[in-house]
Amino acid sequence: WADGGPTDLDNGCLLCQRCHTQVHHHGWDIVIGFDRHPWLVPPASIDPQRKPLPAYNRRTMRLDNAA
Repeated sequence: WADGGPTDLDNGCLLCQRCHTQVHHHGWDIVIGFDRHPWLVPPASIDPQRKPLPAYNRRTMRLDNAA
């Protein structure tokens, strides 16, 4: 959202404090894959190709799953 992405709940995922810090301060990115799961993208200092890694222990937030 802060970097110009869509501002909707389907484009978000819940993160623990450590992962949130890695994203905001250490160059990691998160993308939502076609499988609707978040994928973690390491910074170039860790992986020069920046190959996305599956984060299957994370889920996107969806309104139709609420309540």
